[in-house]
Amino acid sequence: MSDDTPTERFEPPTAPLPAATATATAEPPEEGRKRGMLIALIAIAAAILIALIVLIVVLVGNAGSPEASPAPTATLSESPSPTPEETESPEPSDEPSASPSATTPPPPPPQSPSFATFSGPDRASCPDTSSAVAITWSWSSTNAVRAWFGIGTTDARAEPFESVPTTVTYTFNYQCSEPSQIYTVTLEDSAGRVTHATVEIVRQ
Repeated sequence: MSDDTPTERFEPPTAPLPAATATATAEPPEEGRKRGMLIALIAIAAAILIALIVLIVVLVGNAGSPEASPAPTATLSESPSPTPEETESPEPSDEPSASPSATTPPPPPPQSPSFATFSGPDRASCPDTSSAVAITWSWSSTNAVRAWFGIGTTDARAEPFESVPTTVTYTFNYQCSEPSQIYTVTLEDSAGRVTHATVEIVRQ
């Protein structure tokens, strides 16, 4: 071999790893299965924890609105609870005040027209049953413009015997043939209202 030939460097072959170390670094299949299950359980627990947090947040958010709703209901219940109607028990006080107010109005005015005075007998002293006896009545009136005298009626204006003065002393004849008889004096005012004075005369 000449000196011009390049020299080659030969690296010593690397010794293969012993089989024992290769087997020592490899994990057994059971250990890998356990680790996978552990990771899956951790992931499930994390998901459950997140779901619980979300649920709590939703419940707390919803719980705020019911709290606001009871507040108005409480105020509504408070509005009936004050008993203004019971405090309006001054109504009894109104009743006493009503009683004086009932007495305050003046008594109604007398009916118009009206008899100021009326006098006369209701018995006729007859000597027999064929004669007539004079009977005298007298009356005075208020607010009367017309008057009538009637026999056998309670409304002399409707069934008049004759017209008479509104204030007068009046004489008429009672017929003794009748055991009794009704006589009426009726007054009328300018508004057409009437008042009656009826007397039954009985024969004696």
